[in-house]
Amino acid sequence: MVKIVVLSGVPSSFREALRNINVGTVVPTSKVFPDGEQYLRIEGVGCERCIVVASLYPNQDSKLVELYLALDALKGLGVPSIDLAILYQAYGRQDKRFLKGEPVSASVLYQLLSRYCDKIVVVDSHSKQALEYLGKNVVNIVPHGYMVKKLGLKVDFVLAPDKGAIERARCLANELGVGFDNLEKFRDRVTGEISVKEKQLDVKGLRVAIVDDIVSTGGTLAKAVEQLYRAGASKVIAIITHALLVGKAVEKLDSVGIDALVTANTIERNVKPRWLTEVDISELVLNQLLR
Repeated sequence: MVKIVVLSGVPSSFREALRNINVGTVVPTSKVFPDGEQYLRIEGVGCERCIVVASLYPNQDSKLVELYLALDALKGLGVPSIDLAILYQAYGRQDKRFLKGEPVSASVLYQLLSRYCDKIVVVDSHSKQALEYLGKNVVNIVPHGYMVKKLGLKVDFVLAPDKGAIERARCLANELGVGFDNLEKFRDRVTGEISVKEKQLDVKGLRVAIVDDIVSTGGTLAKAVEQLYRAGASKVIAIITHALLVGKAVEKLDSVGIDALVTANTIERNVKPRWLTEVDISELVLNQLLR
């Protein structure tokens, strides 16, 4: 028998998908003490296998604490097999020491998961390094091709906004049978300021998809959109797994005239501009967990 434990960060659309499958779900009882510490209790679990589903955004710190409390509660109940789905992996971008004196957040916060979990499914981990910190039996789902096909999008060319996303662009381009390229991004590690090097792109009259794992403040994506329009692209869409859209991201993308942004339902979002389309990827995640 399998039970799915649904933590607080799982978006409503993903919860709805869970209700449509023939697997029992459990929502932990939780509260916050007056001093700010979390309390959690799991009831209704007496099975051979549990699957924990979590999304670690927003309020990343409290979501991480909740996750570890839930995993330890299941161990304490004697559940012999625990699998985990992380829809959004917080702190995954700090996967190495960029400046002297920095921690490797992705290592510190995730290296203990393998003590609790037999298998981990994560949706589009930021990098190979961030993925490795999750343990050995890990499946990384990159949903760009799935989202393109589910919406029936027409794409003539794929662009990575920086070198870090080039493998994502290559995979999607190969899947669609089109060309791809990448821009070069530079980030000041002290100020956080971003610059994107101008590049000659042969995209005149083409429908271009910009592919990446995360858009946060929208600065890099907006600069890439601007370059593509200057190069003559007829349509520019972004296919981003995790669209956080914090700060003035919506205003930035509005100002450069992005045609569409396609994202997965990995986080709960209150901001949904006219050009944003959310694709349900629960089928991809559940197929990996329930096979």
